[in-house]
Amino acid sequence: MARLKDYYAILGVKRDATEQEIKAAYRQLAKEYHPDVNKDYEDLFKEINEAYSVLSDKDKRSEYDSLLINPDENKIKNFTEYIQEFINSIFNGEKEQKPKKGEDIKLKIFLTLEEAYLGTSKEVEYEKWIPCPDCNAKGYIGEPDKVLCEACEGTGKRVSGIFSFPRPCSVCRGRGYIIKNACSTCLGRKRIAKKSKIIVQIPPQTNDGDILKVIGKGHAGFGNKEPGDLYLRVFIQDHSVYKKVGNDIHVELPISYADAVLGANIKFRWIDGKDIDVFIQPGAECGSQKVLPGLGFQNGNLIFHIKIQIPKQLSKKQQKLIEELRKLEHEEDNKSIFSIVKNMLQK
Repeated sequence: MARLKDYYAILGVKRDATEQEIKAAYRQLAKEYHPDVNKDYEDLFKEINEAYSVLSDKDKRSEYDSLLINPDENKIKNFTEYIQEFINSIFNGEKEQKPKKGEDIKLKIFLTLEEAYLGTSKEVEYEKWIPCPDCNAKGYIGEPDKVLCEACEGTGKRVSGIFSFPRPCSVCRGRGYIIKNACSTCLGRKRIAKKSKIIVQIPPQTNDGDILKVIGKGHAGFGNKEPGDLYLRVFIQDHSVYKKVGNDIHVELPISYADAVLGANIKFRWIDGKDIDVFIQPGAECGSQKVLPGLGFQNGNLIFHIKIQIPKQLSKKQQKLIEELRKLEHEEDNKSIFSIVKNMLQK
């Protein structure tokens, strides 16, 4: 995936634009730059449609906004400036390519809670531009066979229609000439798309939203320039047992009625496979919490939520003991009531 385009700039709207504003901007631009009006702006029309398809969808827009690592870098002044930059990029990209570092790639990576907490090695598969192996990233085979482009008379530009600024020649793509022996593999683009697999090391305590940078694993550069970098935004998946809230980890801890009354030291198997001691104070109530500092993410807390388990079935011996306990409790209650009444009568 190439460097994120600024869809807000393409439509000429602000970051906080409403759905109505986005829709109105799209309709106006689609009307002005439709290929039926001017075929030379077919690529621009595609970008306008692409931008609208993302920003008009709430989920896609939210996902797109979350991938903007440095939003301030994508600020725009007006749509006219974007159009001019678009035109310039076409001219610069289609002429003799100057040495240029490859574009960065931004992707998502999904981790389990255990992978993020303990660290792991993760295989990442993605598509990127690599130097064309058949033409050695030259764009042609052998020596370039150049002929003057008759459509633009070698200028690389054409001015016509309702637009005041020049457009790249659609025949020679702004070069001013045509290469007759262009590489059939990359079609003269010097790069081809290819799937790539790499192993990424995930450090322990990697948090949700962290950005992992893998140097040199982006798109290939031009003219022996270094490739771009790969950026991975971390998303930690929900867990069936643990719940991550900020840097804290919450977990339910079932205990018996006896342990709740008498207190207990319970062994709990932690994420790293080791047992930790959880001391329950006598008289623990259902829903109370036991906090172990420093065991969450980045020195957060491990928080146990006490849940007292009431058995649905009892053996005869258990039932007899419980009945004796209830009888004893009633006797103690009666003694307390008798004492209160006695004290009142003596006054």
